[in-house]
Amino acid sequence: MRLLRPLLIGLGLLALIAAVFVWATAPKAASGHFLLKPKTDYTSGPWFAYVSPWGGESLSMTRPWSKIADGISLDLKRMPANSIFQWRWPPFNASFGPGVWGYDHVAYGNYDGGMTEEKVDPIRVRDVRQFSQAFDWTLDADWGEANVLTEFYLRSDTEDVESKLLEVGWFLHLPEGTRPFFENGKPVGTFVDPKGRRWRVRLQDKFCMFAPEQGVDVAKGSLDMLAAIRWLQTKQLVTGDEWLWGVAIGVEPVSGMGEMTLHDWKVERH
Repeated sequence: MRLLRPLLIGLGLLALIAAVFVWATAPKAASGHFLLKPKTDYTSGPWFAYVSPWGGESLSMTRPWSKIADGISLDLKRMPANSIFQWRWPPFNASFGPGVWGYDHVAYGNYDGGMTEEKVDPIRVRDVRQFSQAFDWTLDADWGEANVLTEFYLRSDTEDVESKLLEVGWFLHLPEGTRPFFENGKPVGTFVDPKGRRWRVRLQDKFCMFAPEQGVDVAKGSLDMLAAIRWLQTKQLVTGDEWLWGVAIGVEPVSGMGEMTLHDWKVERH
């Protein structure tokens, strides 16, 4: 009995510490913001936000945690600008696929099944005249890591969300934990964008990935995504018959805790 009491006290203290940790690290809404929780969405005009802990949901051990792990603090007056993405996961990579716990994002149009308040119709790739984005983000990840990813899908249909032919994404921040996934992809070539930046391009199944050739973050600037699509046509990965839906930007939590602030994001597509 004398040995049992200290053990129970110790377990009680551990439970208290765990409870304090869960409370102290929980995603929170910034002043004047609205907190978007896991598996919930919000739309305003052509914009859409969604917290998707799909990686954590796929493992029975982390499935309960996935319900409280992530959040997006939304500035409803400025959305998608001033959005803060927060995550808290185990201090190790998910041991499956690309090794991410989810994809928390904001999107322009119907990126992956999210219907926007203001409808953005799909466009046939061969008819697209402009498709670009401008972004400005900062990352606070001293206690964790995440990919900063912007991407879109090319589909064979205007209504079937699962008619995905090719996923095209840019790693604006590529941490060490994700580099093996990128490097294991099939080399496609080096894309030089209209601003002269050089991107290494690799293909994993149907995921076409762009990463800066020098391995540095691209935290502020713009992407001419149409120029990239036309380049992919020369590589015979795109025909021009595909349908372009929406585009997203956000974080794929890799490990630990952190947050990414999207100071501004603009999309031009017509």
